[in-house]
Amino acid sequence: MKRIYIRPIAALLMGFTYLIAQFIEHPVLPTLISLFATITIISFIPYLSKTPMILISGLLILSAALFLMGEGLTEMFRGVRENVGLLAIFIFVPLISLPIRNGQYLDYMDIIFNYYIKTSRQLYAYLKVSLMGIGSVMNLGTIPIMYHLTSTPSFKDYEDTRLRALIRGFAMSFLWSPYFISIALILSYFDVTWFELFPYGFTFALIGILLGFLMMGKVNEQIDIVEKDHDVSIQKAKRKLVELVLIIVVMTALTMTIEHYVDLSVLTIIPIIAIVASTIWSLFFQSPGEYVKDLYDYTQNRLPKMGNELSLFIAAGTFGLAILNAGASEWIIYFIESTGITHMLILLPILALIVNGLSFVGIHPIITNTALAITLSSSPIFEGDHLLLSLGLLIGWMMTILVSPFSATNLMVGNLTNTNSVHVGLKMNWKYALILYALLYAIIAGLYFIGV
Repeated sequence: MKRIYIRPIAALLMGFTYLIAQFIEHPVLPTLISLFATITIISFIPYLSKTPMILISGLLILSAALFLMGEGLTEMFRGVRENVGLLAIFIFVPLISLPIRNGQYLDYMDIIFNYYIKTSRQLYAYLKVSLMGIGSVMNLGTIPIMYHLTSTPSFKDYEDTRLRALIRGFAMSFLWSPYFISIALILSYFDVTWFELFPYGFTFALIGILLGFLMMGKVNEQIDIVEKDHDVSIQKAKRKLVELVLIIVVMTALTMTIEHYVDLSVLTIIPIIAIVASTIWSLFFQSPGEYVKDLYDYTQNRLPKMGNELSLFIAAGTFGLAILNAGASEWIIYFIESTGITHMLILLPILALIVNGLSFVGIHPIITNTALAITLSSSPIFEGDHLLLSLGLLIGWMMTILVSPFSATNLMVGNLTNTNSVHVGLKMNWKYALILYALLYAIIAGLYFIGV
């Protein structure tokens, strides 16, 4: 008999109970969400690696101390469900990777790559656009897949080009993809919808792609392609790739439409779409029995590997509520007012420095941005600036993805290449990150002055 782990069961129950609570109002449901969230974080802590364990345990101890000085541990029990909406996205969106893998879309992409990429500029362009596209729904798991797809004799001399494209393409998804925690966090606290945020975030991402091309300069070396043997025609590969793109576009458009016309948060819409779409899509490629086996494998093997992230998001939400109840919101607003930093355009670069500075000492942006979002979204000073504040926090967060040695992206890429995250992050991307931030900040300033 196969062993069933309590960790994924608790995480799934937490996610499903959250979704049910969005449609059924019953006083027991919030309590159940808190209960399952508590079981989730307690069951994951013993399995965490040393640094996350210390950080998450520290956040929980600080939270408990703050709650004990205030409203008590009963309020802390409520606080553990503060970020459950974000967790629902994190738990259920990866299900979309099942039909993408079973439909062999990545194999078709490999054929496309080897057929069309003839120069170093094309390699950078195809890889970066693919990361922003496929990565927008498959999230961090896209990076090792795309890295291995391009680990061929043809591309072996273009390692730096590949790494820049991987990291920068993935970072662009943070600016617009509804399947990313960055967007979910912003939508949780600020009075903005994804329908409002998407045009700006996606435009920012396109600017990031264009800037990457420009910063490559005139370097465009010819690549000697080592041909691969395969039984699939290039026409079929192109059709399958177009099919994949269309499905992603339809899912995104459906999310925007439902959010616009139905009184539901995107935090509820996206997990439901992920569950429904992955089920229907998967059944085109496998039998119901095979799909159930894949789901079981997902819950028992993949979910337990998400312990760091799941625990961190629960702890960050709890800590955010703890410092809010302790009066941190008033302290921060008082500090802002006393220093004269009440103008949003002055505040945004300072927030970016804070988020990035703390990320360099190992404090995850989800913690910093949760605290900032709770404080700024509840402040009357910035009541009319929620959209631009959201964009400012997103571009600051995007910088940490590019340059911080502790970002999950750079840690993963460093591990894949047997190098360190400082090299693949800070050394390779600092100039790109600064220029891109300056460009996007200038656009936000322009939007502010025209009254957006």
